[in-house]
Amino acid sequence: MKKRIQSEVTKLELIQARLLREQKSCDERLRGEKFVCKKRKTGYQYYVDDKYVSKKKEGRRLGLLADKEYREKMLLALKKEIQVLKRAIRSEENLADVYRNMHRGKQILFTPDYVPIELKIEEFEMAQYEGLPFREGDSTDFVTGKGERVRSKSEKIIADELARQGIPYKYEKPLLLNVDGMMRTFYPDFTVMNVTTGEIKYLEHFGMVDSSNYLKNTLSKLDVYEKNGLLIGREVILLHESAYRPLNTRVITDYIREFLT
Repeated sequence: MKKRIQSEVTKLELIQARLLREQKSCDERLRGEKFVCKKRKTGYQYYVDDKYVSKKKEGRRLGLLADKEYREKMLLALKKEIQVLKRAIRSEENLADVYRNMHRGKQILFTPDYVPIELKIEEFEMAQYEGLPFREGDSTDFVTGKGERVRSKSEKIIADELARQGIPYKYEKPLLLNVDGMMRTFYPDFTVMNVTTGEIKYLEHFGMVDSSNYLKNTLSKLDVYEKNGLLIGREVILLHESAYRPLNTRVITDYIREFLT
């Protein structure tokens, strides 16, 4: 949450800086003028310093005055909003510090109501599991930058990009899902964590979508996800390719930015 709030603060501060620059270059003749608009039966009437001003004759001047009023009010609103967001960041840090500052031996004894994101990431990365074993005789040799063996060149590309961008992930970590009333174990290609919220998502790479049997199995798997409340484009991220359409590596970065940061 802190990262998301800080991103919003940065965006608002950029708008604030631009408005301040434009305010300084504002026409000196507009400063100090009292601008009033009144609704009449025939439309709107405008007054500057209590004198009627024709929109037809001086529309540009009126537009500049309206724009000036907007910028002044916007700057005040931006200042207040930025202050609120910065207080929220400090408040989040204070909440996180309650648990963060406890002895580690005490931390492991309970689950806090508010867990700092760095501890969520640490716990996720330390989790041990037994992944899907490779078939006997499988001679594929694709190894990620972290030393993990994966099943294809595309999965190596995905894993290395996740690592490069600091996204915590687990390769083929088992996931129990309900299938027609029975719990079955699935192995998502990548179980990943959003580094801002700590949310867990599942990234699937479908590499042979031009194969009818493969596509049938893929749709069945997606159906299971959805029936377990894991929706495509929310908890489940899809990457795909075929013999004629290779993996679009630029899209990996787009999905990371959209769902994992």
